[in-house]
Amino acid sequence: MPGHRCPGCDVAMERVDYSTADAAGATARARIDDPRESGTLGVGGKTYLEAYLCADCGLVRFYAD
Repeated sequence: MPGHRCPGCDVAMERVDYSTADAAGATARARIDDPRESGTLGVGGKTYLEAYLCADCGLVRFYAD
């Protein structure tokens, strides 16, 4: 989703790649599991998170786009 802005700098944030690893070293993406069909978080069901970086201050935020 375009339009994410840094709350501190008011600079457009850019999407960046990320990964997580378990104890065995397998990588995966973070996911939200919202059990509500209506999805009060606005996602409903399962959705993956996307990481956005502010190039000015280095803040990284995750969004369920």
